[in-house]
Amino acid sequence: MIFNSIEFGIFFTIVFVFYWMFFYENNTVRNIYLIIVSYIFYGWWDWRFLSLIVISSLADYIIGGKIFEEEKQNKRKLLLIISLCINLGFLCFFKYYNFFIDSLIKSFSIFGQKPQISTLNIILPVGISFYTFQTLSYTLDIYKKNLKPTKNIFAFFAFVSFFPQLVAGPIERAKHLLPQFNEGKKLNYENIRSGLLLMAWGFFKKIVIADRLARFIDAAYLDLNNATGLIAVYAVIFFAFQLYIDFSAYSDIAIGGARMLGFNLTKNFNHPYLSSSFSDFWKRWHISLSSWFQDYFYIPLGGNRKGKWKTKINIMIVFLFSGLWHGASWNFVVWGAINGGFLIFLEGVIVKINKYDKRHLISSILVTSLWALSLVFFRSETLGDSLSMFSKLGFSNIESIYNFGLCEAEFKFTLFLLAFLMAIEILQERKENLYNWFISKPVIIRWSLYMIIVLAIIMLGSYGVGLNDSQFIYFQF
Repeated sequence: MIFNSIEFGIFFTIVFVFYWMFFYENNTVRNIYLIIVSYIFYGWWDWRFLSLIVISSLADYIIGGKIFEEEKQNKRKLLLIISLCINLGFLCFFKYYNFFIDSLIKSFSIFGQKPQISTLNIILPVGISFYTFQTLSYTLDIYKKNLKPTKNIFAFFAFVSFFPQLVAGPIERAKHLLPQFNEGKKLNYENIRSGLLLMAWGFFKKIVIADRLARFIDAAYLDLNNATGLIAVYAVIFFAFQLYIDFSAYSDIAIGGARMLGFNLTKNFNHPYLSSSFSDFWKRWHISLSSWFQDYFYIPLGGNRKGKWKTKINIMIVFLFSGLWHGASWNFVVWGAINGGFLIFLEGVIVKINKYDKRHLISSILVTSLWALSLVFFRSETLGDSLSMFSKLGFSNIESIYNFGLCEAEFKFTLFLLAFLMAIEILQERKENLYNWFISKPVIIRWSLYMIIVLAIIMLGSYGVGLNDSQFIYFQF
């Protein structure tokens, strides 16, 4: 089940009404209800993979308690290794088995050898990368003695499977989200209003902007031979915006939906295209994943505590694994390496530019432009396609630009939507509490905006074959 579907609209409405009518008062009853509806939500796609969530949840619930009780460090470490093997074992098998086998076969073929190993017809479970990291944070924090295990199995199972953020995050830490399943909930009008508005804004970004961008981008990447000059340039720029708008839209809907049920999720994006440097960008982009890699991977590697060159090596290792986390393809590894290189070799240049550019306009444009170029590897199917796209970049072929998914009126409207979105982002950046400013306005102004957003989604949404059930980009990870 995906957010931008009629099924989800019906599902969430029923869940919301029944939740506040019958299940919110008793914590245990409420958590059992959330587990059931979350399993229905996930099982709507393929019920067979619910077994993976159940096994991961049960294993980490038991192991987390054992780690906490165990005093001997070697046994604590063994228990942690078991948790890692179970969770990462599932992830590696379903996501990376065929990638590693293909890579192994190609490596041996260089020397004229052909190992008798075959790939498998494996379906990648939706969201496995997200909920694996989420449940791992529980055992890792207990191992580091930063968290006490819960004795409430229903609260833990609800934490792992909570449907608003199950499929594509935010990746929640146990110490932030898990206690919320043991707290009492009260129907709060302000939470419902702000949550519903955030969900509406997310649907607007996804259906009206991101899916409209997808039509041009998909057409360009499907016809690389003719997507030359400015067509390639716009495809690169548009994808940078599509990825951000699409993913932040999912996060908005997830955070808004959870808020309507009385839960507070982590903010996942903070206007990344207004960043003043590469390090600033990674503090603003996919915050829950960036902080996860920092706390559970970069710092254990040594972080920046072991000298300049060791710090650079650690940064590159983290980005290589981050690239691989995004997808089982060498394209993603290259993408990760490029962004690690930006942070290692260009961060100092950006800092110097900022000394003269106090408003950070030049640095924001430079960081975002280089990020957009790196995303060619993220979007392309193969390394060859990536290099082909780079070779097409130029300023020619403007006469054919309206032949790629968007007519002239649609293309110009898309540019307007991007300008409008960035204007909103700048306004939010400068006016920290834009929401409070908005709700202080007269009721007629507020309801006018509500109606405009709803009508815009209905009338201006990008619908059509292949788009009515358009999945969010990060569902593939």
